[in-house]
Amino acid sequence: MSEHSAHFRIEEVAPGAWAALAGDTGACVSNAGIIDLGDQTLVFDTFMTPAAGADLRTAAERLTGRPASLVVNSHHHGDHVRGNQAFAGISILGTARTAELIAETSPDDVDGYRESLADRITTLDGALADTQESVSPAGYQDLELTRAMAESIIASLPDLSITVPTEVLTDELVIEGSARSARIITPGGGHTDSDTFVFLPDVSVLFAGDLLWVENHPWAGDGHPDEWVNIIYRMNALSPAVVVPGHGTVTNFEYARIFTRYLTFLCDMVKRAEATSMPLVKLAETPIPPQYAAWGSVDRYRSSLGALGERAGLPAD
Repeated sequence: MSEHSAHFRIEEVAPGAWAALAGDTGACVSNAGIIDLGDQTLVFDTFMTPAAGADLRTAAERLTGRPASLVVNSHHHGDHVRGNQAFAGISILGTARTAELIAETSPDDVDGYRESLADRITTLDGALADTQESVSPAGYQDLELTRAMAESIIASLPDLSITVPTEVLTDELVIEGSARSARIITPGGGHTDSDTFVFLPDVSVLFAGDLLWVENHPWAGDGHPDEWVNIIYRMNALSPAVVVPGHGTVTNFEYARIFTRYLTFLCDMVKRAEATSMPLVKLAETPIPPQYAAWGSVDRYRSSLGALGERAGLPAD
């Protein structure tokens, strides 16, 4: 995919700041970031697999001329932190809740986890064979990427070592480098119980993690959409010019208005379902608004509605 890795491509978003954008091999499905602070190199998130994480560590050193010295985990989901082990010996920053959730959600039964992934691949193979002519190209690509991701995870399991943050973040930490500062901000829970983003004031670049998704349906089932919207308002107060999302392409902050409307729609649908005691199955059948119909990973739309509805105590059927 690039001179740095087959798994991701590098896009310079400002002098000394790069987005590492996930490709289609399945070894990484979310984005990461590399930031040159002048005398230090900061890496934001570490991808899904140690292999992609190792390539990210190499890319950071090649781009900045020095080894990575600091890693920030945006939240606990595996596609953002399972590359942590490739940064052994480096300070990894995350909130206490993020560290807890990484440990709690990591597979205890590796053999069982491998078998479930293999079963998933078999199911996907059947879906790919049956739906090539009946789904949109984007939908078919979603299935292919999901299959590639499952294969990459299986390949990573023999050497996988779950690595939690080594240093605890609270509220805000400012790292003062010789060339620039980085604001590491932990605003609470939006996408998950605990989220973190990084802002570079000198170039107005925001590394948002999964607090922002571009033209992709987000996973909201672990999140708190009302608080999530409020966090995006807090981000807006920083006046970012460039945003690196957790999933999707680099954008400007105007896109956050579209994403906020999407989150508000999810909130409104769940509240309406609560008010009418709508069953979960009915909530999950809510049509996708036309303005979001072309977004990737459409399955996350229904799974998020279902998870939020279940949390709200809606009847199953």
